[in-house]
Amino acid sequence: MVSDSVDIIVDGGYQPEVVSIPKDKTTKLNFVRKDSSSCLEEVVLADFKIRKYLPLNQKVTVEVTPQKSGEFDISCGMNMFHGKIKAN
Repeated sequence: MVSDSVDIIVDGGYQPEVVSIPKDKTTKLNFVRKDSSSCLEEVVLADFKIRKYLPLNQKVTVEVTPQKSGEFDISCGMNMFHGKIKAN
């Protein structure tokens, strides 16, 4: 099964800030941290019980499969920077 993937640059926040993905389908979110701020060295997707360390300038892939339509938060480990996943 082929899954879609989305690249998210982590630099002073998340770019793009809002990512739209299909529900009931596994999507790979590829995080690349370019910001040396320690605040952004961890990404948290609380709705999916995911917490990942993001080394500087390395791609870290997180797979999510939203079971329902809606919005899911992306945040840094300190909950200062935010992004959103929209599932339809």
